[in-house]
Amino acid sequence: MHLFDVLAEWISANGLTITVIIHISFSLLTSLHIVLFKENYRTSLAWIGLVVFSPVMGSLLYWFFGINRIKRLAQKEHPRTQQNNFTKVEKPVNYHGIAKHWHPYLVSGNAILPNNYLANNSVEPLVNGDIAYPAMLESIRQAKISVALSSYIFDYDSLGRQFVTALSDAHNRGVAVNVLLDGIGYSWRKSYRALKKLGVPTARFLPADTFTSARFINLRNHRKILCIDGDVAYIGGINISKHNVVETAVHPIDDIHFRVTGPVIDQISQVFIEDWRFATGASLTFPVYRANTMPATDEQSVVARVVQDGPDEHHNRVRWTLINALGAAQSSVKIMTPYFIPDQILMTSLHAAALRGVSIEIIVPARSNIPFIDWVMASNFARIIQHGIKIYKNKRPFDHSKIVIIDDLWSFIGSSNWDARSLEFNFEINIECFDTQLNAQLTELFNVKKQNANRVDADDDVNNRPIYIRFRNNLVRLFSPYL
Repeated sequence: MHLFDVLAEWISANGLTITVIIHISFSLLTSLHIVLFKENYRTSLAWIGLVVFSPVMGSLLYWFFGINRIKRLAQKEHPRTQQNNFTKVEKPVNYHGIAKHWHPYLVSGNAILPNNYLANNSVEPLVNGDIAYPAMLESIRQAKISVALSSYIFDYDSLGRQFVTALSDAHNRGVAVNVLLDGIGYSWRKSYRALKKLGVPTARFLPADTFTSARFINLRNHRKILCIDGDVAYIGGINISKHNVVETAVHPIDDIHFRVTGPVIDQISQVFIEDWRFATGASLTFPVYRANTMPATDEQSVVARVVQDGPDEHHNRVRWTLINALGAAQSSVKIMTPYFIPDQILMTSLHAAALRGVSIEIIVPARSNIPFIDWVMASNFARIIQHGIKIYKNKRPFDHSKIVIIDDLWSFIGSSNWDARSLEFNFEINIECFDTQLNAQLTELFNVKKQNANRVDADDDVNNRPIYIRFRNNLVRLFSPYL
């Protein structure tokens, strides 16, 4: 009998023992990693339970979905690009004439991230794709030097093809065009192939095409950026899809985008430069914003800076910025978001503000595009509405808008949602703004949305729900960090 036959016979006779040894060894190794590197003890206990009671499969799930691998990858393969002058922290902090009670916020804000607060910006709300898309397309058509576009979703529909044509035309007339699409993003394939076929430099961020790259499937680039010539930029929550053209869409999606001019454009383009380098390994050079020698007008009165976040060296910057702003609130907080599943820290910050007498109002969709998220939000209503916090459910089919408004001065706009996916796993870009005029515009929009919404009632929406509905909602809530 050959040695291999003996070995095969032994394995056949002792297969169960070998399986148990592999399971115990793999489980111990995985559990050790969880204990050493997971910060949230509740999440750690959940992972350890899965690892122990789900032989081999639990460990595999952890190694694919439980580790923030991109953070290490960013440190090793994504060195910080040389900081330009506009990203150096001013010392002392330039308060730009902002109300005195916000000064501690500005000081701590500079500690959270190094971007300067820059004056003389203009931030114009563009409600829905009906207004945003024509403005974006016209800017691409007028581009003379460079176009940088980053999008999470880029549908190759009647609207997406307009963007493909405009980008291709700009490329053909000698404009430096770079398009970055998320590697998952639901609908990148046709648009990506069309742009590549037309010769437009196009890349994918964290594609998950192979078994080894599939471990990045939870980490997505959710940013929406369009920068033109260093003169104008667009950011916000709007993807590229005909569903955002509300007048003609069969299943309309309400949303809001913003046209930005002023020196903060350089901070926006820097985020794209870093993302492009990460995705392709290539460096880009964009035109720097050219300051107008004329005095700033009322439309250029916004003090602003970019807050980028992601599961890399920029992790937790949005969370800390929101906590910092909630601590500065004196009279009111207004939040509009498609998904409202705040973690315990953010929820505590909201309740602390409410206990100080701050009026807090939150608008969420009555029905989002993800039923599981609706169930989780409903399971949290009883906890959220404590201490006088008001929640309204917008009756529109789906409102994807993302805005935070505090008092009559501060606002936070961009791509981030109030959920674990956005705060933990997504690469996001936002702008924090100080300006009473912009704040008034956003407050008016918020109040219009509220007129079309129903306030969550403790009895009708919480206590009187059938027990099987409450059980379903609370069961799904256990998995909310991974939805």
